[in-house]
Amino acid sequence: MLDSLSVPVPSFSSLLIVGGLFLVLVYINSRSKIAQTPFEYDQLLVSRLNQLGMTSFVSLQQKSGLTGSRLRQVRGGKLASLTLQELTQIATALGWTIEELLFNFGVENTASFKKLIEIENLRRECLRLREELQQQSVDLTTEFRHSTFQQLQTLLTNYPSVRQLVQVKPDLPAKNLTSLFTSLDNLLESWGYQPIGQAWEQVPYNPQLHQPDAGDIEPGELVYIRFIGYREGEQILCPAKVSRTLPKVTSS
Repeated sequence: MLDSLSVPVPSFSSLLIVGGLFLVLVYINSRSKIAQTPFEYDQLLVSRLNQLGMTSFVSLQQKSGLTGSRLRQVRGGKLASLTLQELTQIATALGWTIEELLFNFGVENTASFKKLIEIENLRRECLRLREELQQQSVDLTTEFRHSTFQQLQTLLTNYPSVRQLVQVKPDLPAKNLTSLFTSLDNLLESWGYQPIGQAWEQVPYNPQLHQPDAGDIEPGELVYIRFIGYREGEQILCPAKVSRTLPKVTSS
């Protein structure tokens, strides 16, 4: 009778499984308690997060880009273990400067932190100057374009019509069109660009000012300017192209 009422004894493998599950639950419970344990500066950080509309430390971690372990060091006030980049990241995420971050955490103004603050101030100043230079570059480019367009406006607005007119009347005398290029002359003059010679002018060859069409032209030899060049003071922008002869032009 007693044999029929015997209780089955659990196998060794079953005991191992139950024991393993128990250990896992204990570990999870301990980690949960650790996660729920407030750090020294949690109250300060939670207050700041509420001001910024952030709901959790997870949001702060995502915004700052810090790892979980680094954020826990921040929550514990261990700012000295963070790099300058990490201090900058957490300060920016909290809407503070590094000085404000250190002050709010009650960090003593030691020589090392003074150096960090100086470096951060230099970094911000460099960023400000770079942005200012970029904006100045944009402004100068825009101003230059507007100024150039105003000086060339007559040519730019009349050229399309003249091109159409030449297609209709291909025998239109070129002298009727030369007045259009006055604006170009005015623009070059305003830039301080000076022409090197005049078209078809005969001058002594100067290798500093002229580009010959033949390699045997000697300095001082008389040549004709086929195409003028330009200079700005002593700087030669482009030399005048010269030749011993002028192009043959057939009069109509």
